Amino acid sequence: MMPAQRHNVVANLVNMSDVSDIAQWCLDRGHEKITLRSRRPHLADALVNAGLNITEGPSDLVMWLDDEIGSSSPWPHGDASCEVIVEGCLPVERGVHALAVETDRAVIVSSDGIDYRRIEFKEGESTTTQIHPIATDILDESARQAGFTLIERWVDWSMEPALGNEPCHLSLFRNF
Repeated sequence: MMPAQRHNVVANLVNMSDVSDIAQWCLDRGHEKITLRSRRPHLADALVNAGLNITEGPSDLVMWLDDEIGSSSPWPHGDASCEVIVEGCLPVERGVHALAVETDRAVIVSSDGIDYRRIEFKEGESTTTQIHPIATDILDESARQAGFTLIERWVDWSMEPALGNEPCHLSLFRNF
């Protein structure tokens, strides 16, 4: 009798997030005007197609996705009563860490213990970007100093609660 073959599962392809899921989340929360920083190839189109307005000025939702938090600050882009959602990597140990498999891309983060790289695979190409991960306690303090309060933190767009040991996070802050 031969042993049963075991398949290695490298990603859950059943519950992949899609840019339309993100657009729907924005609509469900009642947002209309969005300031966006993201590397997702089709997100801006999905938001506009859902009837949302993308702006550079103050807005009721600021989306700082794909590790933009490591190189710029979202806090000044919100209006007097807004939400800010930050998606970023956390400082992780040396190695390769899978972050996301989505309908239009896959993302991993690698670290040699000093530098961090975000590697994205999308539409027949791959890109590597140097990133600067920020620990959640530092992010939370930055938000607090800008007048924002942490409302909720998830692993990713699946909206599963963060346990604290994931290589990335999706954090929602509010200033009202």
